[in-house]
Amino acid sequence: MHSDSEEKYQIATLVVWTITGLVIFFYAIIFLNPRVAFNPFKPRLSTATVLAALPTLPPTWTPTETTAPTPSTTPTLPATATLVIASPPTLAPATATIAPTLTSTATPRPPTRTPAPTAVAPPTAIPSAYAYRATLNCSHSGGTQIKGAVTSGGQPQEGVRVRVATSPDAATVVEEQFTRRQPDGSAAYAFVLKAVGAFDPPATWYVWITDGAGNPLSDPNFHFQTNNYGRDNPQACWLAIVDFAK
Repeated sequence: MHSDSEEKYQIATLVVWTITGLVIFFYAIIFLNPRVAFNPFKPRLSTATVLAALPTLPPTWTPTETTAPTPSTTPTLPATATLVIASPPTLAPATATIAPTLTSTATPRPPTRTPAPTAVAPPTAIPSAYAYRATLNCSHSGGTQIKGAVTSGGQPQEGVRVRVATSPDAATVVEEQFTRRQPDGSAAYAFVLKAVGAFDPPATWYVWITDGAGNPLSDPNFHFQTNNYGRDNPQACWLAIVDFAK
């Protein structure tokens, strides 16, 4: 029992000495550096101290005004000039002289030349909105036909679709063909409307060119009439030749 009490006493003594040593150690650090992190009573720097620690800038240089030397001699003004006004000369009274009145003589003018009439330029043809242009030639024949050739730049053009109808409406198309190479080298088409004889009364026909989608490539309003006039009549139109050129 006695030994346990001594052992506890020794442990307590060791703890006290340890705490005492730590306190002395911390105080020594605070003494050496009062602004250490664990010092709760750190000293604060005043504004004057901070300003004193800042580097001092040199004073601002002020230029010195230099006064020009005053000349010792005073300039002498020139003498005052005296203005002498002479008396104006006496003018003699003017004598009014009346000039004689001139009589104007009228000079006859030559007759005014009439400008020559300006020649009027012939009207310029309005370009067509279609690629192909049609031309018509009629003659007498044993039956009623419509035929012709198609060219592009003066060269025969095969495979061109040509329509014949009784109006510009596609719903009234009677027949359509593609141009083909002929023995004479042309690319032509031919519609036989009546193998023998002519239409009586005259019949109206519309002929135009279309593309693959049916869009007109020549004016669909181009039309003419075939008739039954005799052979000796210059207006006979049994055979209508309609050529298309591009």
